[in-house]
Amino acid sequence: MAEGGDDTHRCTICLEDFTKPKILPCFHTFCEHCLESHIASQIYDLNRFRCPNCRTEIRVPFGGASKFSTNFYIQPNDKTQKYFCPRHKTKEIEFYCLDCHVTMCCSCLLLEHTTHSKTDLTEIDQDVREQLNISKKKIEAKIHELDQHCESLTSQIFDIKNQAKTACANVDKQVKRVCEEVKKHGGDIKFEINKIREEETNKFQTLHDDVIRIRSSLQKSLNYMTEVLSRKSTFPVVDALTNAQTLTENSRPTNLDLPTAIYVHYPMVEIDVETLKQVLGDELKTIKSRTWTSTFGLDQIVTTDVNYDSDDVIIHGMPWSICVKRHTANSTLGIYMHLNGVDGNKTVSASFILKLLNINDVRKSLVRQYSSVFTSGGEGYGEDFISWEKLRNRKNGFIDKKNRFTIHATVKIML
Repeated sequence: MAEGGDDTHRCTICLEDFTKPKILPCFHTFCEHCLESHIASQIYDLNRFRCPNCRTEIRVPFGGASKFSTNFYIQPNDKTQKYFCPRHKTKEIEFYCLDCHVTMCCSCLLLEHTTHSKTDLTEIDQDVREQLNISKKKIEAKIHELDQHCESLTSQIFDIKNQAKTACANVDKQVKRVCEEVKKHGGDIKFEINKIREEETNKFQTLHDDVIRIRSSLQKSLNYMTEVLSRKSTFPVVDALTNAQTLTENSRPTNLDLPTAIYVHYPMVEIDVETLKQVLGDELKTIKSRTWTSTFGLDQIVTTDVNYDSDDVIIHGMPWSICVKRHTANSTLGIYMHLNGVDGNKTVSASFILKLLNINDVRKSLVRQYSSVFTSGGEGYGEDFISWEKLRNRKNGFIDKKNRFTIHATVKIML
């Protein structure tokens, strides 16, 4: 049997290479057309036949031999593989029509291509192989081009998502800063409210305490007079009368008018949305390059002539960073762009902008624009931006209250 012998390409019925190999339930394989002939000659009651090899009884499926499973594990022998005409199934394809550019069998040649230019398949083999190789190379080049374009598109998608994520994070930071300033301002207002409350409360409390003290003294005298009047002796009454008249005269000038009270009122106002938009920055800008900001502290740059790098930002699948350096020779701050190490010695052309932000007046920010060829893990590109003394002087607007300065970077890969 073919699948168990030395030649796995040969049918045991026709003794030729398999064409459309069909496997039976007993696991023996035969050509489809061989099975059709065998079934036609061997079939008996109930549409059954016996396997030509093992004589196992097999039921014929509805539709005939073509409905048996194809044995995909049998690979055709390319050297002896025969191809048959789809119209004349028993005729082998041997010719090629040069006019129609189709293959054909001898029957097709006699019936449809008698007046056409034709040749044997073997004679055009080398020519069609060369043409196919040319087309193959063109397709391979196109696939390579599409792969590169796909890689660029994937990188752009990543950059767009990452930039949007960074922009959202900046919105959160700005909202947090605004809220902190609003809370601080609200705290200042409440401090003033409580200050006025304390002053006015103390004023009225002092008057209240004075009234309580006077009343207490008068109440004691009143109690004494009541007790004296209950006595029968006249002398204590005379003595008490003198004191009572004195107390009455002394209490006359007591001022019982209420002083003007100062109340604190905080009027609730409508939120000025337009002003709030200006604070948050309602103008959303779109850019055609990857951009980000990095902040450095003066205290962070403790050693001169040493690179201090920001965190990496991934652009087109490559890690980029901003580098700052305090130069000893001319006492300046240098700012540079770096393409950090990636797998392989990758080279890429890029244009980029570096901006040292002025927090007092953005128009006074220092801006430089460059175009360079970067090698991964290689040299960075940039220049000296500002003298160290000018940077440190807070009046110049480049550092905040915590001695930090911010650099805005924009990178565009040249594809």
